[in-house]
Amino acid sequence: MPTLVTGAFKLLNDALTWILYLIPAASGAAIGYHALMKQMSDGDPSVTAAHNRAIRNVLIAGAIGMSAASLVKVVLAYFK
Repeated sequence: MPTLVTGAFKLLNDALTWILYLIPAASGAAIGYHALMKQMSDGDPSVTAAHNRAIRNVLIAGAIGMSAASLVKVVLAYFK
């Protein structure tokens, strides 16, 4: 394989590895923040509903991001 292709392959593989580490950490921090804000809302139903939606959106986005990055890594492993 040419050096450019090998270098691009390694770069993409390393970047995806970092993404697979960062997504759960960032999702956990965002969920923690929204859970804390929901807890501090003093039972206001609209604020609680907004933070529940935000937590749900973070979970969905994290799952999509992890799935997409994992799928690309599987495809890269095939071409290795």
